[in-house]
Amino acid sequence: MGCDWAADLADLRWHWGGAYRISYPAPGVWIAQRRNSKGTLRAATPEALLTLIRDDYARQPVPRNCAPGAVS
Repeated sequence: MGCDWAADLADLRWHWGGAYRISYPAPGVWIAQRRNSKGTLRAATPEALLTLIRDDYARQPVPRNCAPGAVS
């Protein structure tokens, strides 16, 4: 991950988009929302968001068969 926000966003979505809705709404604002509970993670960089996602997923995995937006 580097300074190309579009590539960083695409990479996060590729790896984690099945479990989290990931967005970059403004500079310095990276957001991942769990698809099963709507819990939200926020970070200032894509690297920091990746760390939060990994920690969150390790504590409580998101079912990958969960339809986007569905609550299980």
